[in-house]
Amino acid sequence: MKNRIVHLLSLVAMLLMLVFPAPSLLAQDLNMELLKGIEPRNVGPAGMSGRITAIDVVQSNTNIIYIGAASGGVWKSENAGVTWDPIFENYGPMSVGALDIYQKNPSIIWMGTGEGNPRNSQSSGAGIYRSIDAGKSWELMGLEEIRNIHRVLIHPDDPNTVYVGAQGSAWGDSEELRRL
Repeated sequence: MKNRIVHLLSLVAMLLMLVFPAPSLLAQDLNMELLKGIEPRNVGPAGMSGRITAIDVVQSNTNIIYIGAASGGVWKSENAGVTWDPIFENYGPMSVGALDIYQKNPSIIWMGTGEGNPRNSQSSGAGIYRSIDAGKSWELMGLEEIRNIHRVLIHPDDPNTVYVGAQGSAWGDSEELRRL
């Protein structure tokens, strides 16, 4: 009896395979000859984009988030990260290394340009910027020759006093580059 059930199930399975063939049987054939000359190679870890290098949140309204990208400017979300708007696309340097919001007045934001993470595809910036209108406009505040700013900290009681951690140019200063 047990053998008959196994035999019957096998027969049903074969009939089902004839009626409903596996998707791979219906797929296009792959000509392996076309792939013969391709050798595998290591292409990473050298991803050059998509790195978020800075983030800060308005503590009194955590729906408002600012991020800075290694090669993509500053972005703002007012709905806890569901959607993002670029807010630094009309300025020169697009590489961002640091952001800090003055929490006593979240309209004041300081942003350092130039990615501060040394790597083979590091992007340079051109100074430090300040916004006093929550990112609607930005003003260059100096440090144009400091190419890579990794941290910006606003003094807790004075939004005009800012501490900057910078590595400078990752590849040498512009005078050195002109001599090469």
